[in-house]
Amino acid sequence: MGITDDATMLFSARRLDFGALFETIEELDIGEPVLRDVILKSVIPINQDNTIEILLIDTHEDYTRGVKHVAESPNFEDTALQDSEQDSDLYGLTWRTLLGETAVWTNKFYYRNSDKVSSEGEAYPDLVPAETPASDYPVREDIITITEGETELGWRSDFETVNQWGLFSAGVRITQIELDYSTVLDGDWNRYIYDEDDFRPDPEQYYIVLTPESIDSTMNQKETSYVGYVDQVFEFGDWDFGTGLRFERDGFADESFASPRFNVNWQPSKTVRYFATAGLFHQSPRYLELAANESNDLKTEKITHASVGFKYFPSSNWSLLSEAYYQNLDDLVVDLDRTSGTYANIGDGTSYGIDFVLNGAIYEGLYASATYSYNDAVIDRKDGRGDVAAEFSREHVATLGLIWEISDRWKVAGRYKYLSGRPDDEFIIHSNVLGPGQPLRYSKEITERNVGRKSGSGSLNLRVDYRRAFGPIDVTAFLDVINVTAASSSDDTEFDYRRGIEVVDDSEAEPLIGLRLDYAW
Repeated sequence: MGITDDATMLFSARRLDFGALFETIEELDIGEPVLRDVILKSVIPINQDNTIEILLIDTHEDYTRGVKHVAESPNFEDTALQDSEQDSDLYGLTWRTLLGETAVWTNKFYYRNSDKVSSEGEAYPDLVPAETPASDYPVREDIITITEGETELGWRSDFETVNQWGLFSAGVRITQIELDYSTVLDGDWNRYIYDEDDFRPDPEQYYIVLTPESIDSTMNQKETSYVGYVDQVFEFGDWDFGTGLRFERDGFADESFASPRFNVNWQPSKTVRYFATAGLFHQSPRYLELAANESNDLKTEKITHASVGFKYFPSSNWSLLSEAYYQNLDDLVVDLDRTSGTYANIGDGTSYGIDFVLNGAIYEGLYASATYSYNDAVIDRKDGRGDVAAEFSREHVATLGLIWEISDRWKVAGRYKYLSGRPDDEFIIHSNVLGPGQPLRYSKEITERNVGRKSGSGSLNLRVDYRRAFGPIDVTAFLDVINVTAASSSDDTEFDYRRGIEVVDDSEAEPLIGLRLDYAW
């Protein structure tokens, strides 16, 4: 068995340093992020029936925000000192085998590793005279440090074949994940945004205090999860019916369950297809929520889903997809108390909406897309307040995009996106909460969560690509301009506890110049 001459390999490397960019656009208070990624992908045909794919990904992210950035913050609105570093690697091998004329067996083996350390501190420029240089600001560094270590080893095997009824598929997935999480708080830390039911030893204390006793936590745990599934599609002329069952064992939730899935398709002509789906889905607990407190014994969230829709082809160049859906949400994870990092599966709710997607070619080389989504999602957190809008839900989202492939070398793209506002909070501002003789501090006590809506916003992004090939190397130079119109959003607000006001983030257009190298042989 030898390697044929059709083997291909793709190598891509990219490094982005945003420090100089933020200086150019005079956003000196943001900080200094640095991103790097290296991707190696190879497809190797072994023989007529067997192909191997190799994927290697290495990424690095580094972000620093120090006192020099605090000094550039208007009115010292943001005094946070931040430092984070993350290294992530993924190594994957896929072996695809043809079995006869109608069957395919695919095996994927992978290893993933991620290490992230992030810390946050605080500067106090208001405690020194205005002319004090930034290097002399009083600071408290690394107040809270969070470590997130993840190692995952996995195998996925999928079998698919055509039989007398239609298409049959089955498979198994086995993953072993090891988590090494920790949160360390270096002394008590006053926080000035809180819910009215967050713990305070005295109801007249209008702020909360995080303490090492309630915040410090560690999680060192290794669990294995299993998935097995079978699906059969039955074909009858213009109709096909799909039914399947998924068996799962979630190690971290310590749960086993079976989830049925159903779908039906009807295509009476080449121009239209109708479909419907239904099924039960489970969402594993989030690792950070599991690790936030040793008492967080979290289970999976359950989603019962049903949808109907159609896809219409008015011409060979255009398609319109529409789908309406309804979801029943059970055992949702909700936060109980900011001062202790406790969570529980006590929430429930519903979500329903409709999506439209239009794609097409205006003419050769000029392509357009448009989407619109409406969603109504409500959650009952079982805190006595009843149904409220889901935390990050938006009722309306619409996009319009154009891509113009001017030539083999030049490509221009633009995308406009409109977002209706996220849910808003009702709150009370308290003044001088630390009392006489202490620095002036305000606090924000949230009395109602997710009531009403913030105002909507729109943004326009543009991109220009120039591509040249030099032998086996493809070089792509690109210019991205994010938020061309410098539109601001009411979602981007922060509470300034030194002045007791909500500050709207003044957005700016953000140009990004980059170079990408792809090597194939």
